[in-house]
Amino acid sequence: MNSRDLKYFIELVELRNYTQVAKAFKVSQPTITQAVQRLEKEFQTKLVNSERNHRDDMITRSGILLYENAKVMLGQLSTTHQEIERSKHRQIQIGVPPIIGKMVISQVVEKLQPQLLKRLKIISMGSHELLTEVTKGHLDLALIASTEPLHVSQITANPLAALPFKLIVSEHHPLAQYDQLSFAQLGQERFINFDQQYIHQLAFQTYCDYTGVKPSIAVYRIPDISWVKELVRQNYGISLMVEQAVRNEPGIKVIELTDEVPIKFYISLVIRQSYVMSPEEQGIVEDFKSIDFS
Repeated sequence: MNSRDLKYFIELVELRNYTQVAKAFKVSQPTITQAVQRLEKEFQTKLVNSERNHRDDMITRSGILLYENAKVMLGQLSTTHQEIERSKHRQIQIGVPPIIGKMVISQVVEKLQPQLLKRLKIISMGSHELLTEVTKGHLDLALIASTEPLHVSQITANPLAALPFKLIVSEHHPLAQYDQLSFAQLGQERFINFDQQYIHQLAFQTYCDYTGVKPSIAVYRIPDISWVKELVRQNYGISLMVEQAVRNEPGIKVIELTDEVPIKFYISLVIRQSYVMSPEEQGIVEDFKSIDFS
């Protein structure tokens, strides 16, 4: 059995037409027929009902079982090819969302040996996208932000931190005189909201739902954390953020929220369960586990 036969068969199940499959792969129709016959011989079962004329009855139950499993097998084969190719180049890739990157970059540089830093490639994108990249095998390791502990099939999630969301305002905003506030007091305020790739959007909605407050939105879907901070600094609105992301930022006041809302900024180091880490990567994982997020 070879992967090409499986690719032909998957396409046949989806198109239910030998001619169209042959055209899609730019081969002759007998090539597709022979591939199906080889698979039927391999599994000792009928995969295609050649005597049935109706498209819905064309593929047998055994054929459907092979189709579902073949998609998984080819996906795993593709992932394996990518992992081996990356290992050849001795490059270590790790995904880091922008907001977490600001928190950890100085400690990463301090902890990692110079030769490892030269091989390290940081992939910067939102947590949702990074998790998808790890799941698909396009990326091996990533730091992920979430609003609850991560439990994802085929992924090992190592919890690193659980940080409270806080309110950030301009030092010139009237609220800057307070160290603590309830979200329920913010009904008349204008919020600057993040793009949906950031979990802050979900955090904001959760605070609204739990307190019954619906503040107005000054600016929607800002795609970059630095833009949000600058708009807050210029007093165009207020926003939710973890304190560590704005530490030492001039012109911004951080205010603790007193509401007991069951949502936090969880940070996890995720690894695909099937991935075999190199000794260097294992060392990097241990270094990331020792990062101080306080």
